[in-house]
Amino acid sequence: MSGTTHTPGQTGLAPTPDSASSRSPSPIAKAKPFFRSVPFQIVVACGVSFTAPGMWDALGGLGAGGAAEPYAVSAANALVYGLFAVVCVAAGAINNRIGLPYGLALGAIGYPLYGAGLYTNNVSANTWFMLFGSALCGISAGFFWAAEAAIIIGYPSPGDRAFYLAVWQTAKAAGPIVGGAINLGLNANRKTTGSVSSSTYIVFIVIMCLGLPIALCLSPANKVWRKDGTVISTPRAPTWGAEFKAVGKLFASRRILLLLPAFFISYFYNGFMSTWLATYFTVRSRAFSSFFTNFAGIFSSFMIATLLDNQKIHIKSRGRIAFVSIIFVLVGTWIWATVLQKQIYDASEPPAYDWFQGGFGKSYALVFFWQFGGQAFQQFLYWLVGQYATDLSDLSRHTGILRGTEALGQTVAWAMQSEGNANHFVSIGLNFGITVLCVFPTWLVLSALEGSHEEDIASAEGSLGDGEEEEIGSKAVAK
Repeated sequence: MSGTTHTPGQTGLAPTPDSASSRSPSPIAKAKPFFRSVPFQIVVACGVSFTAPGMWDALGGLGAGGAAEPYAVSAANALVYGLFAVVCVAAGAINNRIGLPYGLALGAIGYPLYGAGLYTNNVSANTWFMLFGSALCGISAGFFWAAEAAIIIGYPSPGDRAFYLAVWQTAKAAGPIVGGAINLGLNANRKTTGSVSSSTYIVFIVIMCLGLPIALCLSPANKVWRKDGTVISTPRAPTWGAEFKAVGKLFASRRILLLLPAFFISYFYNGFMSTWLATYFTVRSRAFSSFFTNFAGIFSSFMIATLLDNQKIHIKSRGRIAFVSIIFVLVGTWIWATVLQKQIYDASEPPAYDWFQGGFGKSYALVFFWQFGGQAFQQFLYWLVGQYATDLSDLSRHTGILRGTEALGQTVAWAMQSEGNANHFVSIGLNFGITVLCVFPTWLVLSALEGSHEEDIASAEGSLGDGEEEEIGSKAVAK
């Protein structure tokens, strides 16, 4: 090919065909740094998930945070989720202003304080610091979940989102799996009910402290590159007031209002599952549960991801098949729970299920399928809001509302478990009833999902100007 030449007199003018052919070859593109790639950002987010909420979930997997009595810890968890619910909705807007890396870092701060609170409650029956740590964790978690959900859904290309959601769910589950292995090793000889050893909390607190430095490795969205060449659209409202106004407008939209029951119930089972484990299982069987149960979420996450990312199936059909399958599993678990709870109430004394002994299998299988269906449901809801969001800022608002409403549900669920004489049939009935209630409105949202929507999002993210992005975002909010 010829060297670099320019035809005299053509400087600053549009080149002719002849002059275009005489141009030098395009310079070789610089290698894009791996630490700016989507996979690296997902690794960072997954690392924080593993160390912070992953260890938090591991403590929850012990039943009542490993305590002998579930009621004080249930009250602390209700405080966590109450603050989480309020902060998370606002955090979607705040993270858009300060940037997702800072939002993720703020979100990692509170988890070690929660673990420290459980430790002090375990060794000295001190409740004030546990409640203080829970309050800070609730505020911090609001920033964390709004940021991480936006990262996991918004950084990958639309066609890869369900896969990366499954990877994230696996990392989140890996925390409790590793934590469960620690629990199992430290408490394997504890055949009675009661609290776990204090050394269990020390190990968890140390791991939780790693979340903050890992979070600081995240790249801003505008510096991240995707393998398909599309860019991440990151328009930002011009003022703080405009950002919060956009959140309010989205919250009041028809689509979000229809999805609120599904958001609310998606993790509602967690409070009752914790009480179920703490009340009816020995320490070592609870440690086994905190280790093994999380594999259920991994299995269901990749099963759902395989379906939702299958471009050969119409997007509306994918969503409907996934949703019906999840509801079938969840409704089945609550019917199962009703039967088992009736047997327990009819018995002369409550059971203390030890691993692989009489009654353990049928009672533990219920816990396994709660996790199986619950994690699949959460992943499905993330995927669904990801199809409607038009850019990263819009997605951050969606996920803030999703997680905030979900946290509100968990606030109610944990508050119900804070009473020592609570009738378990009330929790079972509410879980069953709201799960059934969410079916029709969620189905309406699925029915409005267009087959070309993923491609439209990809186009908006990769080729539109700022004005056009704002226009599409406004239309999306109005739906």
